[in-house]
Amino acid sequence: MKIYGNSSEKCGLARGLLLSSAFFVSDTHAVFAQEAGGVNATFDFGQQLAYRQEEGSDVDDVSEFRSLTTLGFGISSETRNQRIAFDVSTGLALTEGDEDEAVFEGTQAVLDYALESPSTLLTFNTRYRRDQVDDLVFETTFVDDEVATGVGLREITTVTTGLTVGRESRVTGTFGYSFENSNFSDVLDPSLNDSDRQNATARVSFAITRTAVFDVFGEWGEVDERGVTATDRDTRRAGVGLEYVISPITTMRGEIAYSEEESRGDTIEETDGFNYAFSLVRARPNGSINLNYTQADTLNGIRRQLTAGQDITLRRGALSYALGATKTDGFDAQLLANLTYSYDLDRNSSTDVTLSQIGTINSDDEEVVNTRLDMSYTRALSRVSEINTSIALVDENVLEDGAADQQSIRLDLSYDHAVGRDWMLSTGFELSSVRVDGEEDRNRNTVFIGLSRSYAYRP
Repeated sequence: MKIYGNSSEKCGLARGLLLSSAFFVSDTHAVFAQEAGGVNATFDFGQQLAYRQEEGSDVDDVSEFRSLTTLGFGISSETRNQRIAFDVSTGLALTEGDEDEAVFEGTQAVLDYALESPSTLLTFNTRYRRDQVDDLVFETTFVDDEVATGVGLREITTVTTGLTVGRESRVTGTFGYSFENSNFSDVLDPSLNDSDRQNATARVSFAITRTAVFDVFGEWGEVDERGVTATDRDTRRAGVGLEYVISPITTMRGEIAYSEEESRGDTIEETDGFNYAFSLVRARPNGSINLNYTQADTLNGIRRQLTAGQDITLRRGALSYALGATKTDGFDAQLLANLTYSYDLDRNSSTDVTLSQIGTINSDDEEVVNTRLDMSYTRALSRVSEINTSIALVDENVLEDGAADQQSIRLDLSYDHAVGRDWMLSTGFELSSVRVDGEEDRNRNTVFIGLSRSYAYRP
């Protein structure tokens, strides 16, 4: 048996030595949702046994047994005007197969802080995570939401902060900054580059009248990549906006901005021009309807996008959807659909569906339509047991001729049963597949059984 530990991995373990597998990570928002006030502490322990098979063009066929031990610790404190929460967790995986090994995986640390007063809100969040590349495809909490496929590990550190001043005054300022550092190791895909990403935004709103709000805003972004296929990018944007209440149930908003963008890869590309945005929202007895139009100057040409949608409050849930199209100069128009659906089917079961599609530019300056789909279903079988199933899909459709599309899909099914008051027995399976045009699919199947316990302490 050997313990993996090159210099970058040791650095990651040092930063997250008590850190978590995705199976038993404590969610910060869940901690905040506990009884307000005072200090809350949690400790999670889990032991899982699994059998995994993997095959594909980028890796040798794998058939192995795995033992995964997870530990997690969280602590939070909430007072009348401030909240702080800290979570750390990790998983130690012991593998028995063609080559025995022991590695730390699912390493994560999260720190959230918020300070609030009647006129000011300050937020700060930092996250660290080290996990497999194809698992991180389905992670949506990071700044970099581009589709990534392949094998290997990615280590991510993100910092975001925000400040709002003048919350109850006629002049309100909102400022934000985010930073993300992403490092890859043991990857075979040369397009997966280490990178630093920064983004800063500022907006000042003036309540001119009771029905009109005027905005002045600016945005700056930078992407610094390192690697053979690295592409750096700088963006700057400044503009003005106006929100006007036409009637008690109808609101209109318009924006105009001037933007500059520069991309430095194999060649240097630059563009600048005006961007426009318009939206109209009309309230309904059980929700609202909306119309949105945007026109943006991009590296690949002018992109125009039009969508119309509706938000509906249901008796046992909520529905939000939008349909439209996006068209960039030189490319065919593409249909867009966005959907959020949450519904309690009956007293014992519920379902959630989220679909998101957006036209954008990937790290290779290619015009793409990115799609994310998440579907889940939960049903309580008794007071102590339930089943959970979910499907997650991430798809990158590259519009340029000859470019390779890529897709990742994952299916999970699990059964949970409470053992006594404190322990939870879980069993199930996971199927995942990574598909890239022109390459053999890479598939992974996992069957598992595990036992976990979560402790909560409130002094």
